[in-house]
Amino acid sequence: MISKLYKPEEEVCYGDGREQQLLDFVKSHPRFDLMENNPSEVLSAIDEFGHQENFLMNVGKNKGAIVSNIIAEKSPALMVELGGYIGYSAILFGDALRKAGGQKYISLEINETFASVASSLISIAGLNDIVEVRVGPCVASLQRIREENLNLQIDLLFLDHQKSAYVGDLMLCEELSLIRSGSIVVADNVVSPGAPFYLDYIRGSRQEKERLRGQLAKEDERLLRLGNCSLKYTSRLHKGFEPTGEPDGVEESVCA
Repeated sequence: MISKLYKPEEEVCYGDGREQQLLDFVKSHPRFDLMENNPSEVLSAIDEFGHQENFLMNVGKNKGAIVSNIIAEKSPALMVELGGYIGYSAILFGDALRKAGGQKYISLEINETFASVASSLISIAGLNDIVEVRVGPCVASLQRIREENLNLQIDLLFLDHQKSAYVGDLMLCEELSLIRSGSIVVADNVVSPGAPFYLDYIRGSRQEKERLRGQLAKEDERLLRLGNCSLKYTSRLHKGFEPTGEPDGVEESVCA
């Protein structure tokens, strides 16, 4: 459990101006001079805002440590996250990636305001050399990543955006061969609020995946053309806690 919990998540939990308020809070903080080129100080200030001022949709210290340990153990060269929000995970994991000898952390965020705040905080933390924020829908951004380098493989994919989009975006990464043997996929919030279709897919057999794809395609026909059901994953659930103290879990899946 974490010592200082975030304020509780309410019905409106983002996009109401709190993101810009966070940036202002950081820039006017008494310890701001200590934050420059210091990721841990920036993260501490963000957590302080979440505890004192307003809830933020961050991975937080507890689950963040789980993912950071995976980065340290696996030493990925390229890490991509879907759903960057205000840059908390990009700062935490970008720093861990750099310490592990990694080369690039790409954070995909659809909201321009959130991406702007993230870019500012990442710059303060001194991570511009390794972290890149890209603005736009994940589908278009992933396709662009593939077009830029036809041989590129994502070593570690972190899913932390809309939970219902997890499975479709994983299938797109498979179809584009961005995810293949040796890739690691880490998904946040698989317990709360949960991502049941994603877990069924990544834990399932080829036949189970094909059945699920057909079921999902009734709502989104493009899914029939996506995915590589022959890929096998070895998955493990890491139990943890949200910054609010609510129990949650992170699913780590290694593509065989």
